[in-house]
Amino acid sequence: MIGKVISRAMVLEQFLDRRIVLRHFSFVFILSAVYVFVAYAVQQFVFPDQSLATTLLLTILLLPSLHHVIVVEEKIESRGSSHFLRRHKTILKCYLGAFLGVLVGFLVLGFVNPDTLHYQVVQLEQDHLHQDIVASFAGQEYVPGITKVVSLFSHNIEYLLIGFVLSIFYGAGAIFLIVYNASFFAAFVVEIFSRWASPLLAGVSLTHMLPESAGFILTAMAGASLSRALIHEKLAGDAFRNVLRNDVKLLVLGILLVFFAAILEVYVTAPVFHSLI
Repeated sequence: MIGKVISRAMVLEQFLDRRIVLRHFSFVFILSAVYVFVAYAVQQFVFPDQSLATTLLLTILLLPSLHHVIVVEEKIESRGSSHFLRRHKTILKCYLGAFLGVLVGFLVLGFVNPDTLHYQVVQLEQDHLHQDIVASFAGQEYVPGITKVVSLFSHNIEYLLIGFVLSIFYGAGAIFLIVYNASFFAAFVVEIFSRWASPLLAGVSLTHMLPESAGFILTAMAGASLSRALIHEKLAGDAFRNVLRNDVKLLVLGILLVFFAAILEVYVTAPVFHSLI
């Protein structure tokens, strides 16, 4: 029964006109959000004690649609690097729609059933939201500074570059990185709200999360596109050089967004947190 649910959902993808997937932000957003609940339902039947399985199942469901995006992206990049933003606008909207749909889906699930994000919450408590860490942060004066920005950026850039390398090896499997990040961001917002019951505190966390997410999305796109080019294009050909040139631009733009997110986190998010907790 469960296998039929997944197979029917994936067969549905084959009948969807790729132009619909590529051109309609709202369609991709709704499809991604709905698939969160489909993946959750399957996880409850097959892997009831493994909350992380929802993320893996969701990746499987999204893979056919977003694979079309990777194919189109690589073809666009192989033609040249002129009109960079205009050429990539549709692809970026598609990936952003998928990310936001997954984020909203996980937020709804997290507020209705917090156990859905149990794995993510445990990891966050170990690294960022442990009681001792929060108490130490709240118990001393917070002074934002460029040193904190550089430290945070250095930490995030490691994950960004690891994600880029993994995207090259996994190709369209880079979608997992997007889904994984969205689930962690949702878990962070849900956990913040459950502890302090402050919509402002939960909402302000999105201030730096959205540009940071965009940076990871661009990185995943660059890695997946380069992965396909390595297989389908001649390494010495103009098409491959065009893809490489465009992917470097995507990677640099992703790095800049992550740096901007670090600035927002240090100078906006953290001071608000400190004043409210």
